[in-house]
Amino acid sequence: QLWVSLLLLPLDTSILIGVSLLGRIRFFHNKDRHHRRNVLRNPRFYPKTILITGVGTARGLALARQFHYGGHRVIGADVGLTPIRSGGSMSKAVHCCYSISKTQYVCNLLDIINREKVDIWVPFLDRATPLEDGVAKSTIESRTSCKCVHFNVDSVTIFSRDDLFLQHVGEKGLSVFERHNVKSRDSVHRILNGSPSKNYVIHTTIKGAIHDAVLLPRRTPSQTYSDVSELQITKDHPWVLQQRARLGSYWADFLLIQGCVKAMKIRYSSQTSGWQESSLNSSIHEVTRQLMERFADKGKSQMSGHLSVKFMVDEEIKRNTVCYTVYLAGCRQGTAVSRLLDDPPPNLFTCYLEILPTTADSANETAPESFEKRAKPIWPVVAAEKTTRGIERFTYPIETINLMSHKLGLSDIWNRSRFSSIDPLPWWWHLHISQPLNDLVLMVNGSTET
Repeated sequence: QLWVSLLLLPLDTSILIGVSLLGRIRFFHNKDRHHRRNVLRNPRFYPKTILITGVGTARGLALARQFHYGGHRVIGADVGLTPIRSGGSMSKAVHCCYSISKTQYVCNLLDIINREKVDIWVPFLDRATPLEDGVAKSTIESRTSCKCVHFNVDSVTIFSRDDLFLQHVGEKGLSVFERHNVKSRDSVHRILNGSPSKNYVIHTTIKGAIHDAVLLPRRTPSQTYSDVSELQITKDHPWVLQQRARLGSYWADFLLIQGCVKAMKIRYSSQTSGWQESSLNSSIHEVTRQLMERFADKGKSQMSGHLSVKFMVDEEIKRNTVCYTVYLAGCRQGTAVSRLLDDPPPNLFTCYLEILPTTADSANETAPESFEKRAKPIWPVVAAEKTTRGIERFTYPIETINLMSHKLGLSDIWNRSRFSSIDPLPWWWHLHISQPLNDLVLMVNGSTET
C-alpha cells in the first residue's frame, strides 16, 4: 500500500491543487454550496448539531457532507488514538473532530455530546460492535436529550443471530425461511408432508461446510422415502433440513426511524441480477417494503437504526397457478454492513432528522425556495455551469485510476466515494497521509490505541 501511495502521489496532488484552485473562482457555481447559503439565510431555519462517529469512513463522510450542505453543524469523531488524523476529519463539512479511546468509549461520547450540545448521534464506526453502540445509546438517551440512530440492546441481541431474528419475526406473523435441525427420519417426512409445495435441501454440517446434500422431495413419494431412508439421522448426529429458494436471494438495506422505513436499497446477487430488467423488480420492491414496515411497526419507537436483511424468493405451484413468495432469511445490523450511503439519495439526511421530536419551530425549518427557481439565469451562472462541465474532464484520471485499482485488487486503497470536487482534501489525505502513515505505525508498534 505504501508504494502504491507513493506512485500515485504526483498525479493525485496535481488533481488536488487543480480542483482546489478552480473551486476558489468566485463565479464557480456549485448547487450544494449554493443550497447551504440559501438555507442559512432563512431566519426560520434552526440548524441541528449532528455527531457522526466514524467520520473517517467513506460512508460516514458521505453523510457528514449531506448534513453540512443541508445547513447543519457536523461534529466528527473516530475511535482509536491514532497519531495521524483521518481523511474525513479534514473535510470542510466537519466543524471539529475528536479522537475517542476504545476503553473510554461511552464516557468520551457523553463528554462530546454535552460539550457540543449534540442533537443526533449517528454511529458509523467499524471498530465498535453493535452491542457497544447499543449500550452507549441507552446511556446517552437516559442522561441527555440527544437521540441516537441505533437499536437498543435488546434489539441488537436479536439481530446479532439469524436464529433469534427468524424466531422473532416468525412470532410476529411474518414469512420466514425454514431451517430445521432434524433428529429423525420421521420428522423429515412430517415437514415435507406439511409443506408439499416447497422444496428443501437436507445436509450435514462439518466445521461450517455443507456435506452430503440431498434435494427433497424427489419426483415421486416412493423415491423420496427411499432417499430419506438411506440418511443416517440420529439424535446424536442431527441433520439440517433447509428450505430451498428456487428463484434466489437478495439483500435489502434499510434506514428505520421510529418504526418506519425511511430509506431502502435493494442489492441483487449475480444470480438475481436479471430481475432489475423484469417486471418482478417492482413487485420485489413493493413486497420488501411492506414486509419491513410490518416488522418495524411492531417495535414502534424502539426501531431506529440501520438494518440489512436477507430475503429469499421461492416459486410455489398451487392449483395450477404459480405464486412468488418472499421470505425473511437473516439480517446484519449497523452502518458497517449497510450500503445505503455507497450511493446515497440527495436528501437522505432529512430522514435522520425525523428522529427528533416535532415542535412548532422544527416545522418551520424548511429551506427557502432555491435561487434558480426564483431568478432568471444571469451570465456568470451560465458561464459557471459551462466551466463546471469542463472541470468534470479533470476527474477522468480519477476514474481511470479507480478502474486500475479495482483490477489490481487495490479497492481498499483507492476509495472513489471520498472524492468531492468541492471537498477534495479528505480523499487526498486518506490516500497519502492518514492510511499509509497509520499503517506504518501499526506495523511498528502493533497498536494505535493508547
